[in-house]
Amino acid sequence: MTAYNSSVTSTNIPAKRGASIPRVISDVVDFSSTTNASGDTFDILPIPANSLVLAAGFDIMTVGTGSGTVALGDSVDADQYVAAVNLQAAGQKVTLDANYAYSSADAIRATIATAAVNGVIRVWACVISLDDGGTLSDSDTQTSTYS
Repeated sequence: MTAYNSSVTSTNIPAKRGASIPRVISDVVDFSSTTNASGDTFDILPIPANSLVLAAGFDIMTVGTGSGTVALGDSVDADQYVAAVNLQAAGQKVTLDANYAYSSADAIRATIATAAVNGVIRVWACVISLDDGGTLSDSDTQTSTYS
């Protein structure tokens, strides 16, 4: 199994000034640029700690050949967002109703589920910071008082 990592950074989701505004991040993956196989993973979109992914999915831009399938998820659940599908029909793939809050950093990950694939997809995620004005860590302190 090979793990491929994107060069996209989590700076696409700023932690300050307007972080509570949902952001759409995306990146294109050309599977034919790799010698991939069943079980390989592609970490595509980094998700910072204390973020909520409202939805994620992918659009098949170039149809692939063969019977290989791709699932979209994260390091915990390979098909958190899209169940394994083949890349033989262009268009958006059905996203599962699975918004998810991340307490620690992770990445939106494509997993080659059955056999090598060679299509091109655009992976996207709609993300919001749950740490508006904070540090993207769980070390923030209380800022209000209670009596």
